[in-house]
Amino acid sequence: TAGALTGIDRYAVRHLMPWAEPSSHGLVPTGWSLLAPETRPAFGGTLVGLWVYPASVLVSAAIVAACAHVVDRRGGRHVALSLVGLWVTVNILELIGKLAIERPPVGLSGLRHSYPSGHTLRACVVATAVALVWRRAAPPVAMWAAGVPVALVALGDHTPTDVVGGLLLAGCLLALWRGRVVPLGSST
Repeated sequence: TAGALTGIDRYAVRHLMPWAEPSSHGLVPTGWSLLAPETRPAFGGTLVGLWVYPASVLVSAAIVAACAHVVDRRGGRHVALSLVGLWVTVNILELIGKLAIERPPVGLSGLRHSYPSGHTLRACVVATAVALVWRRAAPPVAMWAAGVPVALVALGDHTPTDVVGGLLLAGCLLALWRGRVVPLGSST
């Protein structure tokens, strides 16, 4: 909010966002945007939008719920419930951040209240949930989750500081969750 990193974000708006569209993203997604992947006039932009789609609110909720169901069926009710709780927590923290933090203008409307990136937070939780249920999927879902922040900047939906903030917050929350809920070496 003090503007110490505004130069980085302004640089990104000018040089790293080929599919940015002048818009005013609201704090809470509405209507069709909850159900359909984002499209752009350029085919490449639409493909990048599809990359981040599994980290959208409803799709990530469905994926995490399905993974929690599998974990519960395997006898890990506490882990399953905590996984859903983790998803709820990242969404609450995203909303709190976006309501409480206003950045200086960076040259693209809609980015004043975009910290932290909820898609980045949810991508980390989705990747964790899928890897917890299907260990062989861990490398590809980790690569997908690592690409989400880059895609969000390229689309112009978030600045570098938004996604770095999302990654740092997700890393802290996942470390806390892992240490308290899923002991190392656990099969669940």
